Amino acid sequence: MHRTVKTIRESRIVDLILSMDSDALGDYYRLKIQVCLVNGWKLHVWEHATPKIHRYAYHVSKGTQLIVRWDNAPHHRQIRTFPYHKHVNEDILESEEMSIEDILKELEKMIMGKG
Repeated sequence: MHRTVKTIRESRIVDLILSMDSDALGDYYRLKIQVCLVNGWKLHVWEHATPKIHRYAYHVSKGTQLIVRWDNAPHHRQIRTFPYHKHVNEDILESEEMSIEDILKELEKMIMGKG
């Protein structure tokens, strides 16, 4: 959890942390963060971890429009990279397992026009 918060705080594409909610006990944690990116997009971070699982969703939007969401909810079994996938518009696409570092690198490419 601390790594995620530190990474967000140090990112050059994060303009402002709008809200943060967390709960942790031993090896268990739940984290929700909402940030405003330098181009006005909002990034919603949700992570939930126990010793056996790590669930995440990284949702990027502009107003009410979804830009992209990466998550590992155990649905969309038809995807080769199950449970890892991403949502772009109405499409469900393959994705590797993502971390907050991966997400911010991908978003930086999108924002800076390098990808």
